[in-house]
Formats: sequence, structure tokens, C-alpha cells
Amino acid sequence: MFANRLWQVQRCLHGSSDSLRRIAFPAALVSLGGVLVLYKHWQDPKGDPTKTFLALIVVQMLPLVFLEKQILSCPDPVSMLSRFGSKVLLMHFCFLALRVCTWPLLEVGIGVCNLIGLVGVLAALFVGFDFRLSALMQQKDLLGLVLLGIGSAFLTEVVDYYNRQTLLESTIFTTANYIEILAFVPAVWMVHTTVKKGEDWSSITACRESQALAFFAFLVCFYVMEDLISAYRLGWSEPLGAAGHIVHFLLLLDFACFLLAHIYNPEKLSGSLLRWWGPKQNWV
Repeated sequence: MFANRLWQVQRCLHGSSDSLRRIAFPAALVSLGGVLVLYKHWQDPKGDPTKTFLALIVVQMLPLVFLEKQILSCPDPVSMLSRFGSKVLLMHFCFLALRVCTWPLLEVGIGVCNLIGLVGVLAALFVGFDFRLSALMQQKDLLGLVLLGIGSAFLTEVVDYYNRQTLLESTIFTTANYIEILAFVPAVWMVHTTVKKGEDWSSITACRESQALAFFAFLVCFYVMEDLISAYRLGWSEPLGAAGHIVHFLLLLDFACFLLAHIYNPEKLSGSLLRWWGPKQNWV
């Protein structure tokens, strides 16, 4: 029943074959984010932290739109998620670790939520993806993205800083923000490369199904704290900032439902998946 409902919602929002309709809903969310940026700029053309935040939200949303458009061109979206999922989670670990380190020095979001998020991403990596520390030596692409975030943050703070005593803390804070923006770039690159080369990573297994569940369980739970709780805290004091959080969460939730609907597509579920869920499971 869950698979049927999820698939019906996905078909309603994205259609079945028209590539333009597939991205109409996420594109509308990104456009709404852009409207919020323009409206805030019209309100305060001299510059405002909320306007910068909204612009960064829009930039962070773009890779998700690209993924929704491209991932169905992969021979096996489940296997593709299995390949890029650990990289995306590692990027989340990097910026969450920085936030936890700066917690006593800077108020970065909600400190407790950052700590819970750090524990959650470790659980998703080590339990869901069976990640091993020895695999870190193979993550040179992630190292490059982290270094890019550090370098960009340092340059940003050198240009903008006004108190030398806070330069280090501000650089760490900005680095965490930039790494969060880059968190889905490894997925974008891997999906693009796979589609371009026509590589086949097929073979659905229960392990990959559990990886997908661990991946999206962490993402949705974390961004409930990151976006919805933050939107509640902003409330009436910064309604545009709260709206930006909500738009970002809706896009992430749409991405999760979009991919899970195709993983558990009742039109394609067959022997291996049915056996994994059990013979008594009702898919009607």
C-alpha cells in the first residue's frame, strides 16, 4: 500500500515520461527561492544577511534538481544511490563536525541538533553503508571539495572580516556552510558521468535497499531539524528566512520521495524485492 501511494504521488508531481514535467515541481521550488532573494534585495538593496542566506539556499537546491532530472537515466537508480550515498553522507559529516567544533565559540544553528545530526550521519555510514575508515583513502574527490570550501571560506572572511580575533572562528563557520552547499556535488558528478558513459551498475539487492533507507532516513530527519525547526525559531522575526528553510525542505523531501518511489515502484517490483520484504507483505 505504501509503495502504491508513494508512486501515485510521484506520478502526480512529476509525470511518467515527459522530462520537462519531471522537473517542473522542483524547478518551481527553486524559482520560488529566487523570488524570495529578489524580494529581499528589493526590500534592502544595500545588503542583508537574510538575502545572502536565501541566495545560498537557492545554490544548494540546484544539485537536487539536476539529480531528479538525471538519475532516472541511469540503468539502476538504486545501485547509483549505493555508489554516491556514502560520499554525500561524508560531506555531511564534515560540515557537522565543524559545527560541533565551533559550538562553544559560535552559535551555529541549534547545537544539540548538530550533535544529533553528527551521530545520525555516523550511524547511516557505519550501519547502513557498512563504511570502513580504510575507505577514506579513496575519497580524494571529497578532499578536493573540502579544500575548495576551506579556501573559499578563508578568502571570503579575509575580504569581509572586521575583527581579527574572530577570523578563525568565522572561517570555520563559513567553511561549514560552503561544504553543506557542496554536499550533493559528488552525487551530481557521479550521476552525470554514469549517464554520459552509459555504465551499467545493475543488480538490486537487499543491501542496496537498506542503504537507500538509511540514506534518506538521515537526510529527512536531519533537515527536519535543520529547516523546519529553524523556520519555527525564526517565526515572525524573519519570515523570509523561514520561508527559505521551508522551500529547501520541500525540495529535499520531494527528492527523497522521488527516488524512493522509483526504488519501490509497484510496477517494477519483482521477485528479489518481494522476497526481501517477505511473502506476507501486501502490495495491493
